[in-house]
Amino acid sequence: MQPNIRYPAVAEEFYPSETHELEALLETLFRDKPAPDKGNKVRGLIVPHAAYRYCGQVSAKAFSSAAGRAYRTVFLMGNAHAYLFDGIAIDPHEAWSSPIGKVPVNRKLSRKLTKAAPGLFHELDIAHHCDHVLEVQIPFLQHALAPGFTILPMLFGENSPDIYRKAADSIMSVMSDEDLIVASTDLSHYPSYRDAGKIDHVTLEHMTNRDVENLERHESEVMQRIIPGATSAFCSPDAVKTLLEIARRKGWTPGEPTYLNSGDTAHDDRLAVVGYGSVSFSET
Repeated sequence: MQPNIRYPAVAEEFYPSETHELEALLETLFRDKPAPDKGNKVRGLIVPHAAYRYCGQVSAKAFSSAAGRAYRTVFLMGNAHAYLFDGIAIDPHEAWSSPIGKVPVNRKLSRKLTKAAPGLFHELDIAHHCDHVLEVQIPFLQHALAPGFTILPMLFGENSPDIYRKAADSIMSVMSDEDLIVASTDLSHYPSYRDAGKIDHVTLEHMTNRDVENLERHESEVMQRIIPGATSAFCSPDAVKTLLEIARRKGWTPGEPTYLNSGDTAHDDRLAVVGYGSVSFSET
């Protein structure tokens, strides 16, 4: 193994570890997905991060909207699921590897971002070491986008509620018109199938409207109502709100959301499910 490569931590658990199996699965997931609208350029995506057998169809629908597009850098964002820290952790590796191949990290841009907001962004390898939130997006990017893109992986840690505004300011100061932002989140966790549908419908409505204020209100209401089994409305709040804030300021147009939950895809257990949704935002 090369020392400055971030190798897969959750291959086989979340997606196939063998190249041919992974490529075959991606071909199946992307089959019959609509061709991207040539008149619009997708600039932002909200996508899930579960095992492909649960959320692969939802993810493929989102990434297909950017199929064949050329991008300079993909800003990969999520809230950390494996390590506690403050601020926003940027991955320090030179590249990330998947069974399909390597994707370079835009180290020049990551250094520029840490210099622009040194108290906010910092390099932290351990935050990314075994976290699946961003890793599972790499094969989708490799399959969907035109070759030649770089990535800038960042995970949000423990932060103040307004962190998304500061993050949006900093990211907008370094991003170009040739970049894509991907926010990785699942939706409601462990309510019943019926309750998940109700919660997630409202969540996706606010995301599609780029309405952070009502999204936060909905998030709070979900927890206050004590819905049986529900532990959260969505699990990457800072990453999602940062993307929504940028999309609102830039005037990006939302596409139709896609939704299903684990009760639709995996087995007959609908007593405790996880929701999966995707939304695209385009520059017209």
